[in-house]
Amino acid sequence: MASRKAITDLEYISSLCWPGSEIQRYKGWIIQWNDGITWRANSVYPLGSVDGMELEQAIEYVISFYEQRDTLPAFKITEASEPEELDETLEDMGFEKRMITYVQTLSVNKLSCLDPEVPVDLLKVSDESIDTLFHEAGFDETIQEARRSIIKRIEGEKTIARVMIDGKIAGVGLGVIKDDWLALFSIRTLEEYRNRGVGWSVNCALGIWGEENSATKIFLQVEAKNTPALALYESMGFIPMYTYWYRILEKK
Repeated sequence: MASRKAITDLEYISSLCWPGSEIQRYKGWIIQWNDGITWRANSVYPLGSVDGMELEQAIEYVISFYEQRDTLPAFKITEASEPEELDETLEDMGFEKRMITYVQTLSVNKLSCLDPEVPVDLLKVSDESIDTLFHEAGFDETIQEARRSIIKRIEGEKTIARVMIDGKIAGVGLGVIKDDWLALFSIRTLEEYRNRGVGWSVNCALGIWGEENSATKIFLQVEAKNTPALALYESMGFIPMYTYWYRILEKK
């Protein structure tokens, strides 16, 4: 089982890999906002304490922050969230538990040694390559532009992987390096190309790229209900490190 410090450290790295347009430090918490699009960029990362303040008062500050921006208040919770009674208190205040997600990790050299089953192109991040990442993802224009802004905002090394089959986009993925971590996002195989090694190959190619750019560890995030993705990552050697979920306060 991962230590509280290891979880907190990786949650901080995760926040840097998917940054909102507005980020505010509040005591030991990081509050992110991004026009209400994607929960990771519109939630509180409670990585430290709120010393000197009643917990309910700190939560009310968060509620006010998001309500002023016409966004549902949300916390990204792990077993290491501070203070320890936060999740229970949020539940008592009416915050609903949503999107249980597993954070899985692997050493880069255990992924980079695997062979892609189909060719993979690695693209420099640009408007054109981001359009490739969004290909047939079902996002409307507003969501696309908000997600595009997040990707452009990411600092450091990043690349977009693309698999082409018969001249058509078959699979995509995004790799981001922070410190010695390689983060994998938006790994997706288009439906008509599933079970042909596309997802496997995207992950392998990003692992090789990560190793070439000094990453030593990989993390990714998979919703608990995404059984096919969980099976793929288990077959590649990924192991669960910890679980997170959101506490979201719906409008009354």
